[in-house]
Amino acid sequence: MFPDEIVTPRLRLRALSREVVDPLDTYDYFGASRSDTIEEETKYVTWNPHETPKEAFDYFGEVSEAHEKGEKAGYAIFPREGEDGAGELAGTTGFDPEWDKRRAVFGLWLRKKYWGRGYSGERAAAFFAVVFDLLDLEVAYVAALPENDNSIRAIEKYVDRFGGQFDGHFRNDVVDMDGNPRDTRTYSVTREQWYDATGGEYDAEFHWEGRDE
Repeated sequence: MFPDEIVTPRLRLRALSREVVDPLDTYDYFGASRSDTIEEETKYVTWNPHETPKEAFDYFGEVSEAHEKGEKAGYAIFPREGEDGAGELAGTTGFDPEWDKRRAVFGLWLRKKYWGRGYSGERAAAFFAVVFDLLDLEVAYVAALPENDNSIRAIEKYVDRFGGQFDGHFRNDVVDMDGNPRDTRTYSVTREQWYDATGGEYDAEFHWEGRDE
């Protein structure tokens, strides 16, 4: 259903699994007691730092299973050769297709080391091509907490590039892992807007591999 690998000019997105990323090795990035930056990195997401290696192990398995079933696409992000940190896990990303609504919801988590490089927009450009051209969905949207200034700037930049719009500020739209309701700012791009902005053409180095028919 989903590509196993998506390659962009600077990134390689590989379907997240225990084979692609060893959860024990990467617990240093996800673990509450291991990473000095994890609290800052998860401040505006809806999941908490992992408390044990078992939690990381289970999470990777759940994401891999959902990807294989066509329920939710999940990827590990690796910078390509020539990038600082090439081959190292930079973060995770994915999209949640809502098939009945013919839309996809984007998500992203990046380690602090990789902030400010424009990876969010580069990954989004690839996802637009996948959800609109490959999966024939009609709308892609993304939501961010209003106080998450860095993410909002990145989102507004790539949404504007592809002809999309700000849809609104929604009160108590999501619930975080501690049970607290949070507001969101939501943005979207339609397939028609994406096609008008790109003509359906991808970046020269962009391609995907391993889609099961």
